[in-house]
Amino acid sequence: MKNYFYFLIIALIFLFSGCSKDEPPKTDKKDVKDTATKVAENKTKEGSGAETKGDKPNTISEISYNIKDVESQLQYEGKIVGGAQWKDKNGHNVVIVTETNEKETKPKNGSDRMLSKYLYGYQFILKDNGETEELWKINDLIDKCQFDLTLNYIAKSITVTDLNNDGIGESTFLYRMSCRSDVSPSDLKLMMHEGKEKYAIRGTMIVKLPNEGPYGGDMKVDKSFDKAPKEFTDYAKGQFKKFQEEKFN
Repeated sequence: MKNYFYFLIIALIFLFSGCSKDEPPKTDKKDVKDTATKVAENKTKEGSGAETKGDKPNTISEISYNIKDVESQLQYEGKIVGGAQWKDKNGHNVVIVTETNEKETKPKNGSDRMLSKYLYGYQFILKDNGETEELWKINDLIDKCQFDLTLNYIAKSITVTDLNNDGIGESTFLYRMSCRSDVSPSDLKLMMHEGKEKYAIRGTMIVKLPNEGPYGGDMKVDKSFDKAPKEFTDYAKGQFKKFQEEKFN
């Protein structure tokens, strides 16, 4: 009987000592996964610096001087001779310069033939829903020219900049025009746009002939530049001078 009580006491001591140990709480594997996901998401939101959907960066991007991939979306007159596209605060921008063919007319009184030609400039905003907004349009014309007609975009003169760092691109291009029977200088025009704002410089090209001094070279800055940032005026003058020399083939 004593042995029975002895073993019973030992068993009870062993049982209570085993129950006194702290057991770690059970954790659901799903809870661990969800917690880790939330921590990762919080780190991304707090430390990545990425822009959220709908934010418009204060810069221009994706500048390209090839507009063939959007040409079919645009409505314009003439044939495209220059263009550019980029993205800025206004969205997806496309600028094109177009020219018509020379149109010949013969007066009824039997005088010499007369030529006419148009040059156009456009800026479009291509929207996400496929619609196209025409932001601005310009046109110039030489009409009833009885001599040699020139109305041409200056090759490679179109540029896209953000000179005042406001997130809206400026487009600039030049073209020349004349109706002449000699080698006198052509008129030269520079057009700059930021959004719907238009700026212009007008003047004449420079003609250099052998054993003769240069002719032309006038430059008149339009009053529209008076309210423009100084960077616009400086850049436009530089572009005007860059393409001012006229070369004859």
